[in-house]
Amino acid sequence: MAYLLEKSGTNRCTLEATKREQFTQKLFSDLINESHSKQHDYYLARVHNSNVNIYDARQLCKYVFEMVISTEGRKIRIKNFKDPITQEEIKEVQFFRLKYDTDAPLKAEYVGNQDTFLISNCFRSRVFCSEDALDALSVNFQFNPIKEPKFKDKKRIIGIFIMSVFLMLFLTSIVILIDKGSGGINKGKGSHKRLGKELGKDKGGHKDNIGKDLYLHKKY
Repeated sequence: MAYLLEKSGTNRCTLEATKREQFTQKLFSDLINESHSKQHDYYLARVHNSNVNIYDARQLCKYVFEMVISTEGRKIRIKNFKDPITQEEIKEVQFFRLKYDTDAPLKAEYVGNQDTFLISNCFRSRVFCSEDALDALSVNFQFNPIKEPKFKDKKRIIGIFIMSVFLMLFLTSIVILIDKGSGGINKGKGSHKRLGKELGKDKGGHKDNIGKDLYLHKKY
């Protein structure tokens, strides 16, 4: 028994029911019957590159997509766009649905591609059925540090500049005061030296006058 996967504009593709699904290692027939027994549609994912490989849609979506949580909220994005078997870059992922209540149980209808999965929450819910897609996918947290507005940086630079100017003025004032103080001390020392010399001269003159008076007294 084989399932027919058909999309207009592409070649027909058949899936053998006895083939094993790569992720679960279960027979496709068992996976399909299990889903239909619960009255749920079953979704297949056909990967296109140089070859064509078919996977369980839910398992492939967990491999290809991830949920990113950031300051902007939550969003779905592609994390690994390579074929799980061949590791070739994927050209397109096509999703097909096998309806549980159809007159053509062996025919899978095309319902969308990777872009449909990315933009449509309703489509993701149908693919994952009872499992929440946001809970099923891996999570990637991306919280970048919040950058301060540029005007705050400008204010900080202006503040630093003003503080630097005040510091320079303060240091300059201290240097000027020190220079004035040392000049006053040196001036005081000079005055004392001059006063000492004048006193020495007066003392010497007085001695000379006394000597002259004694000489005149002895003479007369």
